[in-house]
Amino acid sequence: MTRLVRKAALLGACGLFIASVAGAAVPDPAHSTVPAYIFSGGVKTSTDPTPDPGIAITIVVRDFLNNPIVGSNVELNYSQCADTKICTAVVAGTTVDPVSHTIRLQTGAGGIASMTVMGASINVAPPAANVGGAGAGCIKVYADGIQLAASTSVDLDQNGAAASGASPGVNGADVSFVFLDIGRAGTDLIYRGRADYSKDGVVNGADAAFYYPHLSRASANQGSLGGCRGAGGVVAPYWP
Repeated sequence: MTRLVRKAALLGACGLFIASVAGAAVPDPAHSTVPAYIFSGGVKTSTDPTPDPGIAITIVVRDFLNNPIVGSNVELNYSQCADTKICTAVVAGTTVDPVSHTIRLQTGAGGIASMTVMGASINVAPPAANVGGAGAGCIKVYADGIQLAASTSVDLDQNGAAASGASPGVNGADVSFVFLDIGRAGTDLIYRGRADYSKDGVVNGADAAFYYPHLSRASANQGSLGGCRGAGGVVAPYWP
């Protein structure tokens, strides 16, 4: 009888070990790393289609044992971000789906997935249907179908996706829209994540100060001056 009990205990322990190994490759939100604010921008210039390195993000996918998961399928879902439109230009290592409003990529060594989100806002002067913009946490971030986090979408190019047949990129014209959002927040108390450059959950005058370094990088051909462009600097459309 004692031998049977020992055997059952041994089998149970083996079962638990196998279950733990099988579950080890399952992404765990508590151990994974996702930025709370994800900035969108563009390429450096019309002749240098290098995505803005200053706003690159890094997502690290780990299991419940804190082990990195290589080859995990990461998805950024923008379907709830009413005013952020993603650039459809092909960026190495990523897949943009205009229908599902998602960006997909895989983790590499260390469970790391890195990229620059190419996108812009459709911010326009009032009255407009999108005055409110997207609030906090509109980007749903998944790994292998498991939601890791909800991140806020912040857009450097405030009016780029509202332009017709052009890709203006980040320039002085965007400053007026930044101040427009700051003024709106002060009167209607609506949080517009697209202008939260200070990443503190509040849109106010401080965000203008955080915006100017991005504008300076763009002016120096090191930021998002080129807007939405693909190989060869060819202008690409934003998703609808």
